[in-house]
Amino acid sequence: MSTLDKIIIILGPTASGKTKLAVSLAREFDGEIISADSRQVYEEMNIGTGKDLAEYQNVPYHLINIKKPNEEFNVAEFKGLAVGVARNILSRGKLPIICGGTGLYLSAIIDNYDFSTDESNTEIRRRVEGMSSEEKIKTLEEIDPESIEMIDIKNPRRLNRAVEVVLAGQKFSDKQTKSSPLFDTLQIGIDAERDKLKEKINKRVDEMFKNGLVEETQGIIKKYGKECAVLETIGYSEVMDYLDGKVKIEETKELIKTHTHQFAKRQMTWFKRDKRIRWISDKDEAKELVKDFNKKELRDMK
Repeated sequence: MSTLDKIIIILGPTASGKTKLAVSLAREFDGEIISADSRQVYEEMNIGTGKDLAEYQNVPYHLINIKKPNEEFNVAEFKGLAVGVARNILSRGKLPIICGGTGLYLSAIIDNYDFSTDESNTEIRRRVEGMSSEEKIKTLEEIDPESIEMIDIKNPRRLNRAVEVVLAGQKFSDKQTKSSPLFDTLQIGIDAERDKLKEKINKRVDEMFKNGLVEETQGIIKKYGKECAVLETIGYSEVMDYLDGKVKIEETKELIKTHTHQFAKRQMTWFKRDKRIRWISDKDEAKELVKDFNKKELRDMK
């Protein structure tokens, strides 16, 4: 018999409809949502991260807008905050629903990862700082290809850290160790059809520009500077190149679409490795899974 508290995970690639499903389930099962998105934690990054506050429909939604764009946030901090929020939700008799597409963040909760805090030596760090982004990515591809799926390779700090680890003779993908699970978890994945997902991504990017992505990027640059690491995020980095006169506006839109398609493919590569995920095509399937999951403990007690 399971004695662990139950939580729900809603996952899938970008633009697949995770938030809409999570909100629907939260309303149906008296739940509250915890965001597992490494960019929606940041204030002022709304359009470029697909953060639609109106979509939450008065359902409590945790771990969004908790950081300034110039503040660092990592998976270890996410795990600590998310576990605390989930336990608070449970203490009030409600159902925690963790929603997001950042695979490592979700795995940190599901498999209770312990994160090493050891630092690489100064010589290796200097070596990594002297490498180009292409050289760093090639190093990971050759030595530890699994790590490519574990990190946001457009985030300089995370890319550097992964390369430092592999140059020190270890695999970054092995640095996370699992402990006993904290929760009894149901993972529900949105199985988005590829062509439809591509259309949704393209439409979302077009809407981002209509809603002011360029102006949002300009505001972040003005307030925090061009060196702000979060501006390396897909959407913002391409707009920065446009603002610098490197590309035209239509090319910028197409680049964001292409990079987002590639990102969605990487997300699905990560998720498809986990055979525990229950893939669904509509919200009715998801609701049935949650109902059955909630009844499981009663059956186990008989």
